[in-house]
Amino acid sequence: MLINCTTRGCLKQNEAKLDVSTDKVICEECGNEIAVTRFTKKALKDLGQIVRGKEKKPFQALCKNCNANKSLYVSEDKAYCEDCRSQVHITPAFLQGLKIYLGNKDKE
Repeated sequence: MLINCTTRGCLKQNEAKLDVSTDKVICEECGNEIAVTRFTKKALKDLGQIVRGKEKKPFQALCKNCNANKSLYVSEDKAYCEDCRSQVHITPAFLQGLKIYLGNKDKE
């Protein structure tokens, strides 16, 4: 559903999305809230034009120190959280896949 942005300076027509957690319609161009009726919000929700969660990156695991899924790096056959640098315990198969992924990533 195409909606005109009501933000001064933008005023562009785009496929805005509904943020279901805040019940606000967000402009895809400028990122500001668009003033719409509750019926428009319901239509956006029914059409599936909603803000999805952040994109997940490959090879993330739960870091018990950060208490969240974080990207990993490998050092001396052990996996570590990129943010807090604490060791993350993963299976040997996951570790092997992580090594391959990181090796191919460096070549690109």
